[in-house]
Amino acid sequence: MSDSQEYLRDKKIQKIDADTQQFKAELKKAEADLSGIGGRIDGEIERFRTEAKTKRDAYDSIRSRMLEAEKEWRDADRQFRLAEGQKSKEIGSTKKRVDQLRIRIRDAERARQNRISEIEREKQKVVEKAKKEKAKEMDRRKTEEVARVEDQKKKEVGLK
Repeated sequence: MSDSQEYLRDKKIQKIDADTQQFKAELKKAEADLSGIGGRIDGEIERFRTEAKTKRDAYDSIRSRMLEAEKEWRDADRQFRLAEGQKSKEIGSTKKRVDQLRIRIRDAERARQNRISEIEREKQKVVEKAKKEKAKEMDRRKTEEVARVEDQKKKEVGLK
């Protein structure tokens, strides 16, 4: 079994990989949201800006309706400023979400690498233990063989 397949069977790595995929999908959506917010809100801002200008022009050209036109202009300007503030808030919160998702992806990838390292250390321990056991077995067999040969020599010489 290859190391790659072994890692893919590890439950923690499967969870980390699933989380990473989810974070990447959320990041892609957040980035798409971020790119769409500016244009949408700029359109609203432009609409409010145009409306404010129209109302201001009405104020300048029609003195008889000055008080009403001024009120409408102020209302449109307030909406324009609210829309600008909303744009900043939405962009800020979406950027924050993008940053958080990037951090989560980075952390998940680190956790995956740490898990792989942990598995590698565990495998190395098993290999070392097997080597030690093999060496002990070889020493035991060597000792038995030496004892057998000595017994055989003693029999041949007549000491036993």
